Amino acid sequence: MAATGSGILTEVGTNELEVVEFFLADRPYAINVAKVREIIRYQTPMPLPESPPFVAGIFRNRDEVLPLVDLGGWLECGTAADPAVSKIIVTEFNGIKVGFLVHGVSRIHRVSWASLEAPEQGSLIENQCTLGFLRLGGRGDEGERIVFLVDFEGIVARLNPRTGHVAGAAGEVVGRHSGKIILVAEDSAMIRKIMRLRLESGGFLVQEATNGEEAWNQLEAGARVDLVVSDIEMPRMDGHHLTRRIKDDVRFRELPVVLYSSMIYEEIRRKGEALGADAQICKPELERLVETVDGLLSR
Repeated sequence: MAATGSGILTEVGTNELEVVEFFLADRPYAINVAKVREIIRYQTPMPLPESPPFVAGIFRNRDEVLPLVDLGGWLECGTAADPAVSKIIVTEFNGIKVGFLVHGVSRIHRVSWASLEAPEQGSLIENQCTLGFLRLGGRGDEGERIVFLVDFEGIVARLNPRTGHVAGAAGEVVGRHSGKIILVAEDSAMIRKIMRLRLESGGFLVQEATNGEEAWNQLEAGARVDLVVSDIEMPRMDGHHLTRRIKDDVRFRELPVVLYSSMIYEEIRRKGEALGADAQICKPELERLVETVDGLLSR
């Protein structure tokens, strides 16, 4: 399968995403197409001494040497790899490239973020590095199956915490806009906490939402907000669709919106610009958050 993350396959602001369905011991899983650089044939990795658990070794992809994570082992789905059908999904996010060994790849599906059902807090599903699950096939059909959307960023951060996108200090205090209210839309409780600490260090007040739909409902309910900071990838309503709604509504179109994601490459940046986002930052650059917000409010 050719590289997929280098182009935008869904239309701007439609609250859709495309996922690659793959298999681990006949169990279906999925990954957001935007995180996939390419899918290549299996190659035997070179062992890596003292590697983290379930890192099968390293492999060469074009001119790069990348780590290979045995995803079946991590998710306890079996580790046997059949060279005839197994694939390596080469991912890139937060400026990091990693290969994931899977037992087979099926096809690409276009789905709505609204159809992604998030796992309940504290559930076993939540602890298995899944962002939620999708029901593919009509409800009630014999062919319906549950496909889990895997949190690849979470896996990489757990294997090597130094690569996590939440590392670093909370940021410098700015304070020129003390009392301004920032609405943060983010589905990860851990990331929301980091965002809140960073923004509060700049003297801002923080209001939180767990997804774009919740953020939109707060705006419609009359919440006083001076600026919105939103993740792009979220269940129910993604950050692009939230931005589109804000900028298309005469009541909110002057409200500044900052988008952030683990993959702000050129195509994603153009998509955000087309929707009217006032600023876009990558998760590894979150130390710029306070400065970015302060600059927009000053403007």
